[in-house]
Amino acid sequence: MKSKVLVYGKSQSRTALGIVNAFLKLYPDSSRSDLQKAFPKSLNPKSFTDNIIVPEKETIGFEKQFFEKEDELVVLKNGEKLALVELWTKEDFDAICEHAKQYGIEVAEIEGTKPFEKGSFELKYLDGYIPPEEGKQECPFEWWRMLVFFVALLILLLLICWLKCKNCDKPSIANITPMENLAPAPSEPSPVKEVEEKSSASENNTFTDGGDYILIKLPDGKEWKIAKNSTEYQLFEFLNSDQSKVDADDRKGWINLDKVRFESGKTDLSPEAVSQLETVAILMKKFPNIKIKVGGHSDNTGNENTNITLSSERAKVSAEKIISFGIEKNRVTSAGYGSQYPVCPENNTNECKAANRRIDVKVIQKL
Repeated sequence: MKSKVLVYGKSQSRTALGIVNAFLKLYPDSSRSDLQKAFPKSLNPKSFTDNIIVPEKETIGFEKQFFEKEDELVVLKNGEKLALVELWTKEDFDAICEHAKQYGIEVAEIEGTKPFEKGSFELKYLDGYIPPEEGKQECPFEWWRMLVFFVALLILLLLICWLKCKNCDKPSIANITPMENLAPAPSEPSPVKEVEEKSSASENNTFTDGGDYILIKLPDGKEWKIAKNSTEYQLFEFLNSDQSKVDADDRKGWINLDKVRFESGKTDLSPEAVSQLETVAILMKKFPNIKIKVGGHSDNTGNENTNITLSSERAKVSAEKIISFGIEKNRVTSAGYGSQYPVCPENNTNECKAANRRIDVKVIQKL
């Protein structure tokens, strides 16, 4: 094999140490097992150990027979420290020198040491050879990798900003008359926050929706961006408009909570329902003088007396959930109406029945 590293040494033992270090320069990722295979037991000049290269801790009790000093240890890439047998005969030394040639390691003629002079070794790379680890530091293409990374990162950030700007509608002022008994079909887009966002709705001042948004100004001066076709906006418009009056007729003035739906025969609130009820509570906090009534409804399945009881329980559960978000109990009342006020009058399909199993709210006091 063509020589890549030349080892200059003073003393046979130090030169042998230089050979092992030269091997690590050529193969920097070598493990202890790799080293012991590269320099096998057949090269061992001593009978007190099985290997010529051992972990540092195995030199205890054999001091002066290994290179055990800190500056003499062989250090692997993973930080493990190894010790090399120190005492070599001329025959053993010639054997390791010959063995090293297969790895591209050549040994120069040993220079003698002066009295009391410590042995040493020095490595020289031949014919412009650059060891792998040192070559990485001088790689002329490394800066290109960094440049490509930062350019790609910049493009990604610009793309994210562009998409956000594209999806943001400009705030507009809309004049929408409050609607009574609005019942969007279950398949319509929901204006309500996703359940993961419910705890931060009041902090972000934003109700999420796939539709158009407008900017509203609340009594405390804060501004919210809200979907103009949403239940929340209907409730806000009623509360904020001087023209909107409380209707004494219990059949009028109801606003449908389009996300508060129930499974047949049940009163359990879904995460989406809880999220919308929290939104109602947030608006009630912004208008602290209002009171509301929560109306529960059912489909036409079964006995009507049972349906009234079931719808009353649905209304009660929903009212208690609104109160749990910090609203005074005397501001929220509830009632059940069974199936007598369906928003889908046919009441003959699963979708229609599901729309009728609902909750409405009505403002009963507005000061």
